[in-house]
Amino acid sequence: MAGWTGKAASVVLVFLATWGGAIMYWRGSGAVPSGMDMLLYLGLLPAGVSSAGFAVNGLVRQGVGKALDMTSANPAEAAPATSTGAAHAEAPGSIAVLAGEINLGVGMDAATLLATSVAPPRPVLSSRFRDAQNLPIRVSAADGLDEFDVLGERENGIDTTARERRALALLAPVLDELSSRVASLLPQVAASEEVVVAGLRRSDERRLDCVLTVELLLEPGWSDALLHWVRDWLTHRLVETGIDTRRFEVNINLVSDGVDVWRHVQQLAGTLSNTTERWHLLLACGSSIDLDVIQSWLANGQLATSRNPGGRVPGEGAAGVLFASPDLAQQDGAKLWKPRALDDGGTSSARAGERRRQLVGAAEQWKQSLEPEATAIQFVIHDAAPGDDSVVDAALLTAALNPDLDFGAGSLALVASAGELGSVLPVVQLALAFEQVRRSTEPALVLAGSGSLSRLLALMSASSSHQAADLPSVT
Repeated sequence: MAGWTGKAASVVLVFLATWGGAIMYWRGSGAVPSGMDMLLYLGLLPAGVSSAGFAVNGLVRQGVGKALDMTSANPAEAAPATSTGAAHAEAPGSIAVLAGEINLGVGMDAATLLATSVAPPRPVLSSRFRDAQNLPIRVSAADGLDEFDVLGERENGIDTTARERRALALLAPVLDELSSRVASLLPQVAASEEVVVAGLRRSDERRLDCVLTVELLLEPGWSDALLHWVRDWLTHRLVETGIDTRRFEVNINLVSDGVDVWRHVQQLAGTLSNTTERWHLLLACGSSIDLDVIQSWLANGQLATSRNPGGRVPGEGAAGVLFASPDLAQQDGAKLWKPRALDDGGTSSARAGERRRQLVGAAEQWKQSLEPEATAIQFVIHDAAPGDDSVVDAALLTAALNPDLDFGAGSLALVASAGELGSVLPVVQLALAFEQVRRSTEPALVLAGSGSLSRLLALMSASSSHQAADLPSVT
Protein backbone atom coordinates (compact mmCIF):
# COMPACT_ATOMS: atom_id res chain seq x y z
CA MET A 1 0.00 0.00 0.00
CA ALA A 2 2.86 2.34 0.86
CA GLY A 3 4.39 1.73 -2.59
CA TRP A 4 1.18 2.65 -4.45
CA THR A 5 0.75 5.74 -2.30
CA GLY A 6 4.22 6.92 -3.16
CA LYS A 7 3.69 6.34 -6.89
CA ALA A 8 0.38 8.22 -6.85
CA ALA A 9 1.97 11.11 -5.00
CA SER A 10 4.80 11.32 -7.53
CA VAL A 11 2.30 11.38 -10.42
CA VAL A 12 0.31 14.17 -8.79
CA LEU A 13 3.48 16.19 -8.19
CA VAL A 14 4.52 15.79 -11.84
CA PHE A 15 1.09 16.95 -13.08
CA LEU A 16 1.03 19.93 -10.74
CA ALA A 17 4.57 20.98 -11.71
CA THR A 18 3.80 20.68 -15.46
CA TRP A 19 0.52 22.53 -15.19
CA GLY A 20 2.06 25.30 -13.12
CA GLY A 21 4.90 25.75 -15.57
CA ALA A 22 2.61 25.83 -18.62
CA ILE A 23 0.14 28.28 -17.06
CA MET A 24 2.92 30.62 -15.91
CA TYR A 25 4.42 30.54 -19.41
CA TRP A 26 1.10 31.37 -21.05
CA ARG A 27 0.40 34.20 -18.62
CA GLY A 28 3.89 35.64 -18.92
CA SER A 29 3.98 35.53 -22.71
CA GLY A 30 0.34 36.59 -23.23
CA ALA A 31 -0.22 33.63 -25.58
CA VAL A 32 -3.72 32.08 -25.82
CA PRO A 33 -3.44 28.25 -25.83
CA SER A 34 -5.52 26.31 -28.29
CA GLY A 35 -7.31 23.10 -27.47
CA MET A 36 -4.43 21.05 -28.89
CA ASP A 37 -1.92 23.01 -26.75
CA MET A 38 -3.93 22.36 -23.61
CA LEU A 39 -4.19 18.65 -24.46
CA LEU A 40 -0.47 18.45 -25.19
CA TYR A 41 0.89 20.44 -22.21
CA LEU A 42 -1.74 19.65 -19.60
CA GLY A 43 -2.34 16.02 -20.46
CA LEU A 44 0.16 14.23 -22.66
CA LEU A 45 3.33 15.92 -21.36
CA PRO A 46 2.86 15.13 -17.62
CA ALA A 47 1.67 11.63 -18.45
CA GLY A 48 4.75 11.05 -20.60
CA VAL A 49 7.11 12.39 -17.93
CA SER A 50 5.54 10.11 -15.29
CA SER A 51 5.77 7.06 -17.56
CA ALA A 52 9.39 7.79 -18.43
CA GLY A 53 10.25 8.15 -14.74
CA PHE A 54 8.72 4.77 -13.88
CA ALA A 55 10.53 3.16 -16.81
CA VAL A 56 13.92 4.54 -15.80
CA ASN A 57 13.35 3.47 -12.19
CA GLY A 58 12.50 -0.04 -13.32
CA LEU A 59 15.62 -0.28 -15.47
CA VAL A 60 17.82 0.89 -12.58
CA ARG A 61 16.31 -1.67 -10.22
CA GLN A 62 16.73 -4.40 -12.83
CA GLY A 63 20.39 -3.48 -13.34
CA VAL A 64 21.10 -3.53 -9.60
CA GLY A 65 19.40 -6.90 -9.26
CA LYS A 66 21.50 -8.37 -12.07
CA ALA A 67 24.66 -7.03 -10.46
CA LEU A 68 23.73 -8.64 -7.13
CA ASP A 69 22.91 -11.92 -8.89
CA MET A 70 26.27 -11.90 -10.64
CA THR A 71 28.04 -11.22 -7.35
CA SER A 72 26.30 -14.11 -5.63
CA ALA A 73 26.88 -16.38 -8.63
CA ASN A 74 30.62 -15.57 -8.70
CA PRO A 75 31.80 -15.66 -5.10
CA ALA A 76 35.42 -15.85 -6.23
CA GLU A 77 35.15 -12.35 -7.70
CA ALA A 78 33.60 -11.01 -4.53
CA ALA A 79 36.19 -12.72 -2.32
CA PRO A 80 38.84 -9.98 -2.52
CA ALA A 81 36.50 -7.37 -1.06
CA THR A 82 35.40 -9.74 1.70
CA SER A 83 38.90 -10.80 2.55
CA THR A 84 40.04 -7.19 2.57
CA GLY A 85 37.32 -6.30 5.04
CA ALA A 86 38.23 -9.27 7.23
CA ALA A 87 41.90 -8.37 7.10
CA HIS A 88 41.07 -4.83 8.12
CA ALA A 89 39.00 -6.08 11.04
CA GLU A 90 41.84 -8.33 12.16
CA ALA A 91 44.55 -5.72 11.61
CA PRO A 92 47.02 -5.26 14.46
CA GLY A 93 45.53 -2.97 17.05
CA SER A 94 47.60 -0.71 19.27
CA ILE A 95 47.05 2.58 21.00
CA ALA A 96 49.50 5.31 21.90
CA VAL A 97 50.53 5.89 25.50
CA LEU A 98 51.66 9.46 26.06
CA ALA A 99 52.02 9.82 29.84
CA GLY A 100 51.74 7.99 33.12
CA GLU A 101 51.79 9.03 36.75
CA ILE A 102 51.50 7.26 40.12
CA ASN A 103 51.13 8.36 43.73
CA LEU A 104 51.31 5.40 46.09
CA GLY A 105 51.49 4.94 49.82
CA VAL A 106 55.01 3.65 49.38
CA GLY A 107 56.02 7.25 48.66
CA MET A 108 58.07 6.71 45.49
CA ASP A 109 57.56 7.90 41.95
CA ALA A 110 57.55 5.44 39.07
CA ALA A 111 61.24 5.76 38.18
CA THR A 112 62.41 5.35 41.78
CA LEU A 113 60.16 2.36 42.42
CA LEU A 114 61.37 0.61 39.28
CA ALA A 115 64.97 1.20 40.30
CA THR A 116 64.36 -0.71 43.55
CA SER A 117 62.81 -3.75 41.83
CA VAL A 118 65.51 -6.11 43.11
CA ALA A 119 64.83 -5.14 46.73
CA PRO A 120 61.56 -3.18 46.76
CA PRO A 121 60.36 -1.45 49.94
CA ARG A 122 57.92 -3.30 52.17
CA PRO A 123 54.84 -2.10 54.08
CA VAL A 124 55.70 -0.94 57.57
CA LEU A 125 54.15 -1.61 60.96
CA SER A 126 51.44 0.87 61.83
CA SER A 127 51.25 2.74 65.10
CA ARG A 128 47.56 3.39 64.56
CA PHE A 129 45.99 0.11 63.42
CA ARG A 130 46.18 -3.15 65.39
CA ASP A 131 44.89 -6.69 65.13
CA ALA A 132 42.75 -8.70 67.55
CA GLN A 133 45.83 -9.37 69.74
CA ASN A 134 46.54 -5.63 69.90
CA LEU A 135 49.63 -6.11 67.74
CA PRO A 136 50.45 -3.54 65.04
CA ILE A 137 49.65 -4.55 61.48
CA ARG A 138 51.58 -3.74 58.33
CA VAL A 139 50.23 -1.02 56.03
CA SER A 140 51.42 0.89 52.99
CA ALA A 141 50.17 4.38 53.80
CA ALA A 142 51.33 7.75 52.48
CA ASP A 143 53.30 9.61 55.14
CA GLY A 144 52.20 13.16 55.80
CA LEU A 145 49.12 12.93 53.58
CA ASP A 146 46.52 15.58 54.38
CA GLU A 147 43.33 13.60 53.88
CA PHE A 148 41.29 16.81 54.10
CA ASP A 149 43.15 18.41 51.19
CA VAL A 150 40.22 17.83 48.81
CA LEU A 151 37.29 16.68 50.92
CA GLY A 152 36.10 17.56 54.38
CA GLU A 153 34.30 15.26 56.78
CA ARG A 154 31.07 16.83 55.56
CA GLU A 155 31.51 18.36 52.11
CA ASN A 156 28.55 20.45 50.93
CA GLY A 157 26.28 18.48 53.20
CA ILE A 158 27.72 15.11 52.05
CA ASP A 159 29.20 12.79 54.67
CA THR A 160 32.57 11.37 53.62
CA THR A 161 34.77 8.51 54.83
CA ALA A 162 38.50 8.38 55.40
CA ARG A 163 39.03 6.10 52.39
CA GLU A 164 37.24 8.58 50.11
CA ARG A 165 39.09 11.59 51.46
CA ARG A 166 42.50 9.90 51.21
CA ALA A 167 41.79 8.58 47.70
CA LEU A 168 41.03 12.05 46.30
CA ALA A 169 43.94 13.61 48.19
CA LEU A 170 46.24 11.10 46.47
CA LEU A 171 44.59 11.71 43.10
CA ALA A 172 44.95 15.52 43.12
CA PRO A 173 48.69 15.72 42.19
CA VAL A 174 48.29 12.93 39.62
CA LEU A 175 45.43 14.77 37.97
CA ASP A 176 47.30 18.07 37.93
CA GLU A 177 50.40 16.53 36.35
CA LEU A 178 48.53 14.63 33.65
CA SER A 179 46.09 17.43 32.85
CA SER A 180 49.05 19.74 32.27
CA ARG A 181 50.44 17.15 29.88
CA VAL A 182 47.09 16.96 28.10
CA ALA A 183 46.88 20.74 27.79
CA SER A 184 50.31 20.79 26.12
CA LEU A 185 49.32 18.08 23.62
CA LEU A 186 45.89 19.28 22.54
CA PRO A 187 45.94 21.45 19.39
CA GLN A 188 45.77 25.15 20.09
CA VAL A 189 42.32 26.72 19.75
CA ALA A 190 42.20 29.39 17.07
CA ALA A 191 41.54 32.81 18.55
CA SER A 192 38.04 34.08 17.91
CA GLU A 193 37.69 37.03 15.59
CA GLU A 194 35.14 39.81 15.77
CA VAL A 195 33.14 40.33 12.59
CA VAL A 196 30.42 42.82 11.66
CA VAL A 197 27.19 41.34 10.31
CA ALA A 198 24.31 43.66 9.37
CA GLY A 199 25.90 46.45 11.38
CA LEU A 200 26.25 44.29 14.51
CA ARG A 201 29.62 43.26 15.94
CA ARG A 202 29.81 39.65 17.11
CA SER A 203 32.48 37.11 17.93
CA ASP A 204 33.07 34.51 15.21
CA GLU A 205 34.00 31.33 17.10
CA ARG A 206 34.66 28.01 15.46
CA ARG A 207 32.92 24.89 16.69
CA LEU A 208 35.09 22.88 19.11
CA ASP A 209 34.79 19.11 19.06
CA CYS A 210 35.04 16.98 22.21
CA VAL A 211 38.31 15.12 21.68
CA LEU A 212 39.23 14.13 25.25
CA THR A 213 37.58 11.73 27.66
CA VAL A 214 38.61 11.93 31.31
CA GLU A 215 37.55 8.76 33.12
CA LEU A 216 37.88 8.06 36.83
CA LEU A 217 37.60 4.50 38.13
CA LEU A 218 36.34 4.07 41.68
CA GLU A 219 35.30 1.08 43.73
CA PRO A 220 31.62 0.71 44.70
CA GLY A 221 30.37 2.36 47.87
CA TRP A 222 30.63 6.03 46.93
CA SER A 223 27.29 7.83 47.29
CA ASP A 224 25.60 9.35 44.25
CA ALA A 225 25.80 12.82 45.76
CA LEU A 226 29.55 12.46 46.30
CA LEU A 227 30.05 11.15 42.76
CA HIS A 228 28.35 14.25 41.37
CA TRP A 229 30.61 16.40 43.54
CA VAL A 230 33.70 14.55 42.31
CA ARG A 231 32.65 15.03 38.67
CA ASP A 232 32.31 18.78 39.21
CA TRP A 233 35.66 18.83 41.03
CA LEU A 234 37.38 17.06 38.15
CA THR A 235 35.85 19.45 35.63
CA HIS A 236 36.92 22.49 37.62
CA ARG A 237 40.45 21.13 38.00
CA LEU A 238 40.78 20.54 34.26
CA VAL A 239 39.47 23.99 33.42
CA GLU A 240 42.04 25.51 35.78
CA THR A 241 44.72 23.81 33.70
CA GLY A 242 43.49 25.69 30.65
CA ILE A 243 41.44 23.02 28.87
CA ASP A 244 38.22 24.29 27.29
CA THR A 245 35.11 22.58 28.69
CA ARG A 246 33.83 22.01 25.16
CA ARG A 247 36.81 19.79 24.38
CA PHE A 248 36.43 17.13 27.08
CA GLU A 249 33.91 14.99 28.91
CA VAL A 250 34.18 13.51 32.39
CA ASN A 251 33.01 9.99 33.22
CA ILE A 252 33.08 8.18 36.55
CA ASN A 253 32.80 4.39 36.52
CA LEU A 254 32.48 2.07 39.49
CA VAL A 255 34.51 -1.14 39.10
CA SER A 256 34.56 -4.01 41.56
CA ASP A 257 38.11 -5.27 41.08
CA GLY A 258 41.10 -5.46 38.79
CA VAL A 259 39.42 -7.99 36.51
CA ASP A 260 36.75 -5.44 35.60
CA VAL A 261 39.44 -2.83 35.00
CA TRP A 262 41.35 -5.07 32.60
CA ARG A 263 38.17 -5.85 30.68
CA HIS A 264 37.61 -2.13 30.39
CA VAL A 265 41.18 -1.56 29.18
CA GLN A 266 40.70 -4.24 26.54
CA GLN A 267 37.56 -2.52 25.27
CA LEU A 268 39.27 0.86 25.39
CA ALA A 269 42.23 -0.44 23.38
CA GLY A 270 39.90 -1.89 20.76
CA THR A 271 37.97 1.36 20.45
CA LEU A 272 40.89 3.79 20.40
CA SER A 273 42.86 1.71 17.89
CA ASN A 274 40.15 2.42 15.30
CA THR A 275 39.79 6.16 15.95
CA THR A 276 41.71 9.26 14.95
CA GLU A 277 42.65 12.32 16.99
CA ARG A 278 41.17 11.11 20.25
CA TRP A 279 42.67 11.22 23.75
CA HIS A 280 41.60 9.22 26.81
CA LEU A 281 42.86 9.99 30.30
CA LEU A 282 42.26 6.97 32.53
CA LEU A 283 42.45 7.70 36.27
CA ALA A 284 41.97 5.52 39.34
CA CYS A 285 42.27 6.11 43.07
CA GLY A 286 41.48 4.19 46.22
CA SER A 287 42.50 3.64 49.80
CA SER A 288 42.00 0.97 52.44
CA ILE A 289 43.71 3.05 55.13
CA ASP A 290 40.41 3.36 56.94
CA LEU A 291 39.51 2.00 60.37
CA ASP A 292 36.15 0.69 59.15
CA VAL A 293 37.74 -1.12 56.20
CA ILE A 294 40.49 -2.66 58.33
CA GLN A 295 38.03 -3.79 61.01
CA SER A 296 35.87 -5.40 58.31
CA TRP A 297 38.87 -7.29 56.91
CA LEU A 298 39.85 -8.38 60.39
CA ALA A 299 36.34 -9.66 61.17
CA ASN A 300 36.25 -11.63 57.90
CA GLY A 301 39.71 -13.12 58.37
CA GLN A 302 41.09 -11.23 55.34
CA LEU A 303 43.56 -8.94 57.09
CA ALA A 304 47.26 -9.79 57.11
CA THR A 305 48.28 -10.30 60.75
CA SER A 306 50.94 -12.19 62.68
CA ARG A 307 48.61 -15.20 62.69
CA ASN A 308 47.49 -14.73 59.08
CA PRO A 309 50.57 -13.53 57.15
CA GLY A 310 48.98 -14.40 53.82
CA GLY A 311 46.10 -11.92 54.27
CA ARG A 312 45.54 -8.54 52.68
CA VAL A 313 47.87 -5.67 53.51
CA PRO A 314 46.07 -2.29 53.54
CA GLY A 315 47.40 0.07 50.89
CA GLU A 316 46.41 3.16 48.97
CA GLY A 317 47.28 5.00 45.82
CA ALA A 318 46.25 6.87 42.71
CA ALA A 319 47.43 6.53 39.13
CA GLY A 320 46.69 7.78 35.66
CA VAL A 321 47.62 6.90 32.09
CA LEU A 322 47.06 9.08 29.03
CA PHE A 323 46.05 7.01 26.01
CA ALA A 324 45.51 8.27 22.48
CA SER A 325 44.60 7.00 19.04
CA PRO A 326 47.55 5.54 17.06
CA ASP A 327 47.95 8.60 14.83
CA LEU A 328 48.80 10.71 17.88
CA ALA A 329 51.83 8.64 18.97
CA GLN A 330 54.88 10.54 20.22
CA GLN A 331 58.52 9.59 19.77
CA ASP A 332 59.08 9.62 23.53
CA GLY A 333 55.89 7.68 24.18
CA ALA A 334 54.93 4.03 24.03
CA LYS A 335 52.46 1.65 22.43
CA LEU A 336 50.06 -0.60 24.29
CA TRP A 337 48.95 -3.69 22.43
CA LYS A 338 45.52 -4.97 23.28
CA PRO A 339 45.78 -7.10 26.47
CA ARG A 340 45.47 -10.85 25.94
CA ALA A 341 43.74 -13.20 28.36
CA LEU A 342 45.41 -16.63 28.48
CA ASP A 343 43.29 -19.74 28.20
CA ASP A 344 44.08 -22.28 30.92
CA GLY A 345 42.19 -24.98 29.04
CA GLY A 346 39.29 -24.91 31.46
CA THR A 347 41.32 -26.81 34.04
CA SER A 348 39.91 -25.00 37.06
CA SER A 349 39.45 -28.28 38.94
CA ALA A 350 42.66 -29.89 37.72
CA ARG A 351 45.94 -30.10 39.56
CA ALA A 352 48.10 -26.98 39.76
CA GLY A 353 50.76 -28.57 37.55
CA GLU A 354 48.32 -29.32 34.75
CA ARG A 355 46.84 -25.86 34.93
CA ARG A 356 50.27 -24.25 34.74
CA ARG A 357 51.15 -26.41 31.75
CA GLN A 358 48.05 -25.10 29.98
CA LEU A 359 48.93 -21.50 30.82
CA VAL A 360 52.52 -21.87 29.65
CA GLY A 361 51.31 -23.45 26.42
CA ALA A 362 48.95 -20.53 25.84
CA ALA A 363 51.76 -18.06 26.51
CA GLU A 364 54.09 -19.84 24.07
CA GLN A 365 51.37 -19.82 21.43
CA TRP A 366 50.95 -16.09 21.95
CA LYS A 367 54.72 -15.65 21.65
CA GLN A 368 54.75 -17.43 18.29
CA SER A 369 52.28 -14.89 16.93
CA LEU A 370 54.76 -12.06 17.63
CA GLU A 371 57.61 -10.89 15.47
CA PRO A 372 61.02 -12.11 16.74
CA GLU A 373 62.02 -8.61 17.82
CA ALA A 374 58.91 -8.31 20.01
CA THR A 375 59.93 -11.24 22.18
CA ALA A 376 62.88 -9.28 23.62
CA ILE A 377 60.95 -8.55 26.83
CA GLN A 378 63.39 -7.32 29.44
CA PHE A 379 61.11 -6.43 32.35
CA VAL A 380 57.95 -7.82 33.93
CA ILE A 381 55.51 -6.07 36.27
CA HIS A 382 53.29 -8.61 38.01
CA ASP A 383 50.65 -8.63 40.74
CA ALA A 384 51.64 -11.86 42.48
CA ALA A 385 51.67 -11.62 46.25
CA PRO A 386 54.90 -12.59 48.02
CA GLY A 387 54.92 -16.18 49.26
CA ASP A 388 51.88 -17.07 47.15
CA ASP A 389 51.78 -19.83 44.54
CA SER A 390 50.98 -17.18 41.93
CA VAL A 391 54.65 -16.15 42.02
CA VAL A 392 55.46 -19.54 40.48
CA ASP A 393 52.92 -18.86 37.74
CA ALA A 394 54.52 -15.49 37.01
CA ALA A 395 58.02 -16.99 36.87
CA LEU A 396 56.94 -19.82 34.56
CA LEU A 397 55.12 -17.46 32.19
CA THR A 398 58.13 -15.15 32.10
CA ALA A 399 60.45 -18.06 31.29
CA ALA A 400 58.10 -19.18 28.52
CA LEU A 401 58.22 -15.74 26.91
CA ASN A 402 61.92 -15.01 27.46
CA PRO A 403 64.06 -17.85 28.87
CA ASP A 404 67.07 -15.52 29.13
CA LEU A 405 65.37 -13.06 31.47
CA ASP A 406 66.30 -13.30 35.14
CA PHE A 407 62.87 -13.16 36.80
CA GLY A 408 64.26 -12.08 40.17
CA ALA A 409 66.20 -9.10 38.82
CA GLY A 410 63.95 -8.25 35.88
CA SER A 411 60.57 -8.07 37.58
CA LEU A 412 58.69 -5.96 40.07
CA ALA A 413 56.26 -7.46 42.59
CA LEU A 414 54.03 -4.46 43.02
CA VAL A 415 51.73 -5.91 45.67
CA ALA A 416 54.72 -6.66 47.90
CA SER A 417 55.46 -2.93 48.12
CA ALA A 418 52.15 -1.15 47.68
CA GLY A 419 49.82 -3.49 49.54
CA GLU A 420 46.19 -3.93 48.53
CA LEU A 421 45.29 -1.48 45.74
CA GLY A 422 42.13 -3.06 44.37
CA SER A 423 40.94 -1.52 41.12
CA VAL A 424 43.84 0.97 41.14
CA LEU A 425 46.42 -1.78 40.60
CA PRO A 426 46.01 -2.27 36.81
CA VAL A 427 46.37 1.46 36.14
CA VAL A 428 49.48 1.56 38.34
CA GLN A 429 50.94 -1.38 36.42
CA LEU A 430 50.35 0.36 33.09
CA ALA A 431 51.89 3.60 34.35
CA LEU A 432 54.97 1.70 35.57
CA ALA A 433 55.26 -0.17 32.27
CA PHE A 434 55.17 3.16 30.43
CA GLU A 435 58.00 4.51 32.59
CA GLN A 436 60.01 1.33 32.12
CA VAL A 437 59.69 1.51 28.32
CA ARG A 438 60.76 5.14 28.38
CA ARG A 439 63.84 4.22 30.44
CA SER A 440 64.98 1.20 28.44
CA THR A 441 63.15 1.51 25.06
CA GLU A 442 62.60 -2.25 25.30
CA PRO A 443 59.23 -4.01 25.58
CA ALA A 444 57.80 -4.41 29.07
CA LEU A 445 55.28 -7.06 30.05
CA VAL A 446 52.45 -6.74 32.54
CA LEU A 447 51.21 -9.94 34.17
CA ALA A 448 47.84 -9.69 35.87
CA GLY A 449 45.17 -11.91 37.33
CA SER A 450 47.05 -13.56 40.19
CA GLY A 451 43.89 -13.67 42.26
CA SER A 452 42.01 -15.80 39.73
CA LEU A 453 42.58 -18.94 37.71
CA SER A 454 43.17 -17.02 34.48
CA ARG A 455 46.10 -14.82 33.56
CA LEU A 456 46.35 -11.70 31.43
CA LEU A 457 49.27 -10.40 29.40
CA ALA A 458 49.68 -6.76 28.39
CA LEU A 459 52.62 -5.78 26.21
CA MET A 460 53.95 -2.23 25.97
CA SER A 461 56.70 -1.22 23.56
CA ALA A 462 58.43 1.99 22.58
CA SER A 463 56.86 4.10 19.86
CA SER A 464 60.22 4.68 18.15
CA SER A 465 61.33 1.03 18.17
CA HIS A 466 61.16 -0.77 14.87
CA GLN A 467 59.73 -3.93 16.39
CA ALA A 468 56.58 -2.11 17.45
CA ALA A 469 55.72 -1.13 13.90
CA ASP A 470 54.97 -4.64 12.71
CA LEU A 471 53.68 -6.26 15.89
CA PRO A 472 50.77 -8.59 15.17
CA SER A 473 47.49 -8.44 16.97
CA VAL A 474 47.25 -9.97 20.43
CA THR A 475 43.49 -9.87 20.67
